[in-house]
Amino acid sequence: MKRKMVLIDRDGTIIREMGFLSDPKKVKLLKGAAEGIRRLNRAGFKVVIVSNQSGVGRGFYTEARARWVSAAVVKALARRGARVHDSEYCPHHPKAVIRKYRKRCSCRKPGIGMAVKAAKKLKVRLRGSPAIGDRLSDVKLGLNLGGPGILVLTGYGKRNLRLVRKERIKPTVVVRNLDSAARWIVGQGR
Repeated sequence: MKRKMVLIDRDGTIIREMGFLSDPKKVKLLKGAAEGIRRLNRAGFKVVIVSNQSGVGRGFYTEARARWVSAAVVKALARRGARVHDSEYCPHHPKAVIRKYRKRCSCRKPGIGMAVKAAKKLKVRLRGSPAIGDRLSDVKLGLNLGGPGILVLTGYGKRNLRLVRKERIKPTVVVRNLDSAARWIVGQGR
């Protein structure tokens, strides 16, 4: 049987939400982020960061800057003993000002493109993979994969919780932070 993977949103879930973050020096891990990823590591999960980075397509920063910030997040987690196996981002947006990024794509969450790419790279099971994040697009990603869509109350989580009824999206579970999400996943025996 192939190994398992967990997909985790970056901004507002692993690190403090700062809008369109382009400076790696401003990366600040949220409470419970490293602990949660370590818990998933110990349980045998491959941890993948999946992040919509429309700031690239909107011209706020370059893809190089997006990769630089992602690398800083992975390093900050590693310093706390938390291993990330892959980090993917989507630079596209349907209303991007930079033409090559202006499109509807399969990688922008809740699309599954980033998850498919990571699963192929890591040779892991895609179907049923949990997705954790502070936005409904993260919840939908998990549900689109036939797995749990877990909403954390960090970042934009509380605001998105209010949208659940309006959007008719039901998170599998709503938890305080990434460590709480990891505890739930491990407890489910996924």
